[in-house]
Amino acid sequence: MGLIARQAEAVGISTVCMSSALDITQSVNPPRAVFLDFPLGHTTGKADEPDMQYSIVHDALMALVEMKS
Repeated sequence: MGLIARQAEAVGISTVCMSSALDITQSVNPPRAVFLDFPLGHTTGKADEPDMQYSIVHDALMALVEMKS
């Protein structure tokens, strides 16, 4: 995740990594990341809760705009 994000950033493509594994995210150190406290495999929220999932994805995209690498 972090390696791909760094390569994309190197050619001018902004990235934000969404992660529910804080220790892994910290070890790979992507340019931008948001941590979500959900079980692995549920990075965008709980199943069958589309409003929550939409909100999480929206907030992650807004973080992309606001964060600096």
